[in-house]
Amino acid sequence: MSKYSEFFKNDFIRCHNVEKADVRAQDGALRHAIGTHCFQVMRAGKHPDRATDGYGWSYNHAAALCFWNQHFFVDYLSDPESEHLPPSQTLITWSKDGANWCKPVVLFPPIEAPCAPYAGPGKEDLTGENVPCVMHQRMSFYVTSDNRLLATAFYGISPTYKIAPCKGYGVGRVVREIYQDFTFSDIYFLRRNEAGGYNAANADMFPLYTKSPDEGFRNACEELLANKLVTAQMWEEERLNTEWFTVPGGEALSYYTLPNGDIMGLYKKSFVTKSTDKGATWCDNQLCYSLETSTGKVWGQKTPDGRYALAYNPTTDSAHRWPLAIVTGENGEDFDNLLAITPEVSPNKYAGFYKNLGPQYVRGICEDNPKPDDNALWLAYTVNKEDVWVSRTPCTIRGIENGCVDTDFNDMEKGSFVRNWNIYAPLWCPVSITDAPADGNSINALCLKDADPYDRARAMRVFKESPVVTIKTKVLLQPACVESRFTIELQNQNGLVPVRFYFKDNGEIIVKNGGLYTTVGNYCPGEWMDIKIEANCFTNTFTLTITQGENTQTKELRFSNSVYSVERILFTTKDTLPFNTIEDCGKWGDLGDLPNADVKLPESCYYIDSLNVITE
Repeated sequence: MSKYSEFFKNDFIRCHNVEKADVRAQDGALRHAIGTHCFQVMRAGKHPDRATDGYGWSYNHAAALCFWNQHFFVDYLSDPESEHLPPSQTLITWSKDGANWCKPVVLFPPIEAPCAPYAGPGKEDLTGENVPCVMHQRMSFYVTSDNRLLATAFYGISPTYKIAPCKGYGVGRVVREIYQDFTFSDIYFLRRNEAGGYNAANADMFPLYTKSPDEGFRNACEELLANKLVTAQMWEEERLNTEWFTVPGGEALSYYTLPNGDIMGLYKKSFVTKSTDKGATWCDNQLCYSLETSTGKVWGQKTPDGRYALAYNPTTDSAHRWPLAIVTGENGEDFDNLLAITPEVSPNKYAGFYKNLGPQYVRGICEDNPKPDDNALWLAYTVNKEDVWVSRTPCTIRGIENGCVDTDFNDMEKGSFVRNWNIYAPLWCPVSITDAPADGNSINALCLKDADPYDRARAMRVFKESPVVTIKTKVLLQPACVESRFTIELQNQNGLVPVRFYFKDNGEIIVKNGGLYTTVGNYCPGEWMDIKIEANCFTNTFTLTITQGENTQTKELRFSNSVYSVERILFTTKDTLPFNTIEDCGKWGDLGDLPNADVKLPESCYYIDSLNVITE
């Protein structure tokens, strides 16, 4: 055991990672969890007609995820610009496959509450009779034993944006049922926050759930309230009720059951607790030093293959919550093999207070609720506190490929997940298996589209690590604007790029040769071309051969980074984005709005017919 492992050997959770995330890179310069697909659920925009939720509110956060009625559901809270600045509402969307989501609808609308009962900090700033509420919830969905789906939320109060609505002084927790036809029941209070000053006499916006005429709904609420593991997640908002909670308290509890039946509870800031009696009592919180994270949430669960996983931001820098990464283990206590879930982070598009950068506040499907039968780990999170995403990672989770890579996509169904490929698909940059254009070798092709001014589609394939590699691929490119440039990179395990070239909309082929961008030839958009890359890490050289019709162009070129080996190829629809760096901070509202962030570009379309990788 190393000195590092010896230091935390008595901790509840021990992460035996041999490398740490380098937050100078948005993927932490880590290997990626193979086969992960990242799908954008909602893209924020300030123009209601162009925003994908139809509201134009640019602060969206705290996504929750469940699977029920053979559909995925995600809800999230939304404010016009900034955290803790009302009005505030919670929206919900659903999907049959987790990749294509319907337009979000309001689940819990904005409301106002009387100021007089509020007894929390900043009361002197509440000058009117009523105050708009600010939503806050660490959990939402609960599926009952008779298969009813409940969604909950909390209406809090923030006198100023500096005062969080989860300090115990809000109005109360609301609930409504989601029906199988995707309609909802009326809204009821699940609990008024009487310890915080609000009761039936001064908080009559909704009736208590006991007033519902639906006996099944009333019983469902009683079942939820009786589940100590579920209600433990409500501690933050109702923390003044010291009699109701058995949990010692902390931020953003998630939990899972260990092989011996004990419950492991995870909080922000590396705090962990345990229960030996299904949540009836808990031990004191313990700081687990090897679980290196800050104020981004931690999600833990048992995975479909019987192992365990923790998803979190492996950084002590709270302002930059990247990457979203994962560790795995056999016993729920010891973890290793830190891998990136998210490959990069699109730039923060809209200014606002407390908009920490990066993919964050990760939540999976609670172990009390149903799971999809696809042998994968699903996660929900938000990016820059403005866009909502989900990810799907096949199990068993791994970062190294030892098999051969030779695919033409014909053995994959159209619209299916792209097996063993890492896919990053913003709403305006979809990625899918589709019909191949005429004159290709295959029936199917992998299609990457791009109409987003500040994001891009990505398709990455990990292959067996090797110092010498020959790669053959066939592509057809249909660029529609100067901003979209189909780019191909070879990378090593840390994301260093020795080989990089891209195709401009005017037909030029640009290669990074020894660190300098050089025009090496031309291509015809709309026609298939064969590309061959022969890379040698011993000589720091590569040969690029491009054949289109009767024309073949071959160039001997120089690496731009010296690496010992390469192990992945990336196809993407732009050569670069105005990425935020660790010197940028989204917390103080001074990053500004990016120009025309919610205006689509003309859509470019790119097809990959096949990929063959030969390693030594």
